[in-house]
Amino acid sequence: MSQRLPLTWILRRTVWNSISLLIFRFKKAEKIPLPPHDPQPLRLVPVAKRIPGVEVWDIEMADRIPPGESSKVMQASFSFRIWLGQVLSPVTPGLPQIDSDINAAMRAACRPAYRKLYPPPALPDVFCHAGLPDLGEMATDSPYACFLQKNDAGELVWDFTDLDDHEIYPGLRPLGCQVYFDLDKPARKLRAARIDCVLGSISAQDGRWNEAVRTAMCAASTCISLVNHFGGVHLACGGPLSVATRNHLYRDHPLCRLMWPHMFGTQNSNYLVAKGQMLRGGDFETVFSFTHEGMIDLFQRSYNSYRASVMVPDLDWRDRGLPLDDFDTPVQDNLRVLYDVMHAHTTRYINAYYATDRDVQWDETVMAWLTALNDHIPGGIDGVTKGEVTRASLATLCAGFIYMASVQHEALGTCMWNYQMWVDKNPVRIHTSGKRIPVDVYQRLLNANFNLNVDRAKLMQDLSYFALDDQGAEVFRLFLHDLQTLDRVLEAEPYAAWRITPRMLEANINA
Repeated sequence: MSQRLPLTWILRRTVWNSISLLIFRFKKAEKIPLPPHDPQPLRLVPVAKRIPGVEVWDIEMADRIPPGESSKVMQASFSFRIWLGQVLSPVTPGLPQIDSDINAAMRAACRPAYRKLYPPPALPDVFCHAGLPDLGEMATDSPYACFLQKNDAGELVWDFTDLDDHEIYPGLRPLGCQVYFDLDKPARKLRAARIDCVLGSISAQDGRWNEAVRTAMCAASTCISLVNHFGGVHLACGGPLSVATRNHLYRDHPLCRLMWPHMFGTQNSNYLVAKGQMLRGGDFETVFSFTHEGMIDLFQRSYNSYRASVMVPDLDWRDRGLPLDDFDTPVQDNLRVLYDVMHAHTTRYINAYYATDRDVQWDETVMAWLTALNDHIPGGIDGVTKGEVTRASLATLCAGFIYMASVQHEALGTCMWNYQMWVDKNPVRIHTSGKRIPVDVYQRLLNANFNLNVDRAKLMQDLSYFALDDQGAEVFRLFLHDLQTLDRVLEAEPYAAWRITPRMLEANINA
């Protein structure tokens, strides 16, 4: 690093690093409580009304955090951090770039105190090549596999062209782009053949290919954090699920006991993240490319394009128009086996309480719950249920919600610890001047990702205390058994940064 760090920023870094470490050290998983006897209904209001300063009117969230989801100490601590961020910002304009050696940059940011609490980022296999990652591998062997789709012309693509519709900071590269993939049938792999972006239409033989790859990686990293993770899992799906369950499923309804462990804490998490990250000067604005206005616009537009079918791997795959067996899909295979365990669980559970499809249809409580979900999840739930109310469709939907709160939240959030910190391979913003990101932006990126790994209630635990009776308890215990069995199988596989195992999963998305 050619410039010395100003003392004022060193002091700010010390303060914010200490806060990050305290959060990680003292945030411990708590036992998920049983549903309350008489929950007060929640009302959905625009984010702009709930959080002044976040002018998002097309996205709704609960009008308050329900009792039991957040303590007074937690709220006071959070309010203090918001205030401190206004008077002692974690970022300071004009600081030097991070070290050209990414390992040195990471050592400077991920200090020994961090490493004592949690392992430092691991280098994914796809990042081990010399130079930039192979986008063909990234499209099937990374969390970014969620972006692969077939367009109307029958081409396999990543399509991030919509990112050009939102304002970015001056001096940063626009991120709108499309990556076109060819299929290498003998090798059963994809090869990135062309990237259309602000640099032009760049082929793999073009001298500007590396810069085009950087653009695509930055677009993918931005979308996965802002659109897919917070916009999709938290706001578009998790929030409406929590409100509908609290408002329409009474305490001793079988579906309430099934879903409660997986939606508890959602409103607390959504409020904290929205207020802490979406306010002017928050992580989203200072780490990624968009201005505050551009970020707000991105959230509003992407929210309305959410598809509930993303909660079911096979449905999502088909909705993206992808072939079933033309190339190897290790990430998709991993997601499918995780979902299958959850689907087996919800099928056993639903069948234990409903003998026929008609029994489901005659349950007015279930019908009211489904109506609320259909009304408040963007695009509704018909992409999962196909408009049917049967035991099978209900089991598929409930499994999708558990998958969303555990697997998707892991893949699109926590997994980024091992991807986004390698900004030489996976930039979060690109300066048109060619300079690297400044040290304060990198530190904030690390702190944000580090705190995603705080201790939370695990999915792989005995949830039988939620059961209404012995048959329900047995279903919950079988679920734990299936998770443990799958975990042993997946843990025996060679390490891969993209692979998710049951022991990694949280039960819900609580912050």
